[in-house]
Amino acid sequence: MDYAQARLQAQFGERPDESVWQKLEAAPEPSVALEIARSSGLRRWVAGITPHADSHAIEIALRAGWRECVSEIATWMPGRWQPALLWTRGLVDLPALWHLGRGGAPLPWVLRDPVLQVYARADPKTLEVMLREACGASLGSAREDAGGTVLPDSACPSHILQAWLDEWRRRWPRRSDTASLEDLARLFDAAMKQPAAMGRNDLARKLRSLFRRSVLHPVAAFIYIAFVTLDIERLRAGLLKHRLARDGVIAS
Repeated sequence: MDYAQARLQAQFGERPDESVWQKLEAAPEPSVALEIARSSGLRRWVAGITPHADSHAIEIALRAGWRECVSEIATWMPGRWQPALLWTRGLVDLPALWHLGRGGAPLPWVLRDPVLQVYARADPKTLEVMLREACGASLGSAREDAGGTVLPDSACPSHILQAWLDEWRRRWPRRSDTASLEDLARLFDAAMKQPAAMGRNDLARKLRSLFRRSVLHPVAAFIYIAFVTLDIERLRAGLLKHRLARDGVIAS
């Protein structure tokens, strides 16, 4: 765990401060925003993004970076913690999976994403099985006559999130101190179900406090992943704003 903690602390220390974010978000065009990102702790997230990348390419690149990051962090941790860590790779895909499970037509970027395209092209029966595997066994099954919908009538984004959380808890190692993990799970649940009630700064402050209390505890890896999520979300918003402004979709 000492090795993992050293890596996590080093990665945490490279996160950009507010001045970097302000420069990136105020950049006049995508190429400048990318250059700012590449000269900061955001460099790994934009490595595969070119100044001319469209919004779909940006979306897919950031999702791929997220999955690679989680996989890398899992290799730093003791083996018994890896199943729970690897489970978090699918967190970023839950909204898209809910959309597909409710019979929604695949969005163009989904068909280009190497992970999500498998779900988008699956027949209903196969998709139902895949969704239970990706979101958690407690997700349930749809009715026989549900048409293109493969999720139960009761399924909603919060239902899928709860199924995902239940499965995450099942993957926690037995005979471990899970108090800090439960604190994180409650924080995460509240932030996802009521995002308007907890702003980014408030969430970051609570995560930072929990991270400092979790030195040499495996929960630090999950907290760092939560910070990565916040960084990618903000980077995504900044890059897409520049891209859409350049395309004339929104005002710059």
